[in-house]
Amino acid sequence: MSPFEHLPTSTTATTSKQASSTESNESADSSFPDHIQSLLTKYDVTTNGFLPEGPPLEVLPGEYYTPWEDLIRRLSESLDAGTFRAEVDRLPVLQTDRLMREEEWRRAYVVLCFFAHGYIWGGRRPSEILPAPISVPLLSVSKHLDLPPIATYASLNLWNFRCVPPPSSSLPPSPPATPASSSSPSPSLTTCKTAAAKTPKVFDPTDLSRLQTLHTFTGTPSESCFYLVSVAMEAQGAYIIPIMLRALQAIGLRAEAWKESTTKALRELVRCVQAVGELLERMYEGCESMVFYHRIRPYLAGSKGMNSTSMGLGRGVFYDLGPLSPAGSERKTGEKGEEGVEGEEVQGQKRKGKWMAYRGGSNGQSSLIQFWDLVLGVEHVSAGHSSPHGQASHPSQSDTMKEKEKPFHEEVREYMPLKHRQFLTLVSKMGLGKGGIRKAVMEMVEAAEHEGRELDDKEKELQGAFTDATRALAGFRNKHLQIVARYIVIPSRQAVPEGSKRPGASLGDGKVGGGKDGQVVNLATASSGLSQGNDDKKNEGPELTGTGGTALLPFLKQTRDETLKAGEVGR
Repeated sequence: MSPFEHLPTSTTATTSKQASSTESNESADSSFPDHIQSLLTKYDVTTNGFLPEGPPLEVLPGEYYTPWEDLIRRLSESLDAGTFRAEVDRLPVLQTDRLMREEEWRRAYVVLCFFAHGYIWGGRRPSEILPAPISVPLLSVSKHLDLPPIATYASLNLWNFRCVPPPSSSLPPSPPATPASSSSPSPSLTTCKTAAAKTPKVFDPTDLSRLQTLHTFTGTPSESCFYLVSVAMEAQGAYIIPIMLRALQAIGLRAEAWKESTTKALRELVRCVQAVGELLERMYEGCESMVFYHRIRPYLAGSKGMNSTSMGLGRGVFYDLGPLSPAGSERKTGEKGEEGVEGEEVQGQKRKGKWMAYRGGSNGQSSLIQFWDLVLGVEHVSAGHSSPHGQASHPSQSDTMKEKEKPFHEEVREYMPLKHRQFLTLVSKMGLGKGGIRKAVMEMVEAAEHEGRELDDKEKELQGAFTDATRALAGFRNKHLQIVARYIVIPSRQAVPEGSKRPGASLGDGKVGGGKDGQVVNLATASSGLSQGNDDKKNEGPELTGTGGTALLPFLKQTRDETLKAGEVGR
């Protein structure tokens, strides 16, 4: 039974959904060939957008992977008790050759990514060593999926939820995700709700009241809310994808009435972004800021860019692949061994493995939001760590090396599912090539100037619709900045309430010691009291770091400003 009242439905969201059907029908009658659906199918973009078409797999089949399933069911309890690392060390090193369907590979990835972050961040200090029971299968699964061996937006959000039937549904309930003897599932996010269709669907990820997480680190409703709001946002924004693709297609073909159809698509994009923004603000209703900052966020940090936050992960994390073979045991530390991996002295033993550093889970890895940027032609140039006063993530790098770094938004596409990042690459080339709708609007304005005339009414409408769309996206990013202020900036300045402390972090794990005087070291403790990244030079020094390893506020503000700047075409 929910302690929260059901809230009024979103009229914006309802309008957007209704417009989806109308726009799709109109586009189907266009005079140019429509290959949109085949493209969406090819790149695994479903009716739910970048979410799967149906519910993610909840349990791996067979008995072989029972040790994983048993531990993941007890994840939050084990972390709270401070026993998780010891339990992982006792796990067998399971192979991945019994994973058959793609859903099984995704399920394994979700489980192992939760294990990895629970192990790295589940003690008084982060563990630099990820043991073989996690590393060996995780590297194999990651290679198959072409994803990094770290918690990503896909493992935390896209593949980590279930959708329960509506209360009035006569359909039988979904089978339990775990045996009856297991502990209760992650709490349902009944605090959040958006408009449901008139005829309820069995699988409707836009309805937050019907979403549940499969797994969380903390077992708290706040953590469920944090993941599920993003799930609903992805589902809510799904309908706009074919609409905007048709607009780009019309531009590329210079189809008749392309200006009118693009204007209409941009108006619909504004409504879509506003509807998704309304869902983002539902975070306030179900996620407590201090719980998020002190208990949830530390588990989401990656291993890249964390050396500047005094957490001791300067080399990243060592993915332990087991003992060196006798023939390789004579190699010196750092020498290449079998399979090209390094031999390292780890806990008194020569081990094979790799030091690797990755960004943590971040909404910057959302393919939907990057799709909006590419369609509009918004260009982002920051690598994520540049800021007026903050320290770079890699202070030893030369300026020349930093200049060669990819922009953050381009880099994190490597953290997206393979077909989704291939889809974004395709989108970036649609229309008139790189530059999206902005390039078409810019050429339209330049042509009028060259001809020495004013824009006609249709051209003015297109120019205005484009500006409105970029402002809507910038407004969405302002809402994100407000979320960051409430959930990260303000808590970083306050004392930790007793109820917000992480239970397991204060317990000994028998293996990894605490910080100085036994203090806890994680993203929350290392970030508290840091500069907020404003222009006041009195705040010089290390800044708040995002879970993706970025200089948090300067990066987000720059991203918003770049969005606004993109809309200034001919103005």
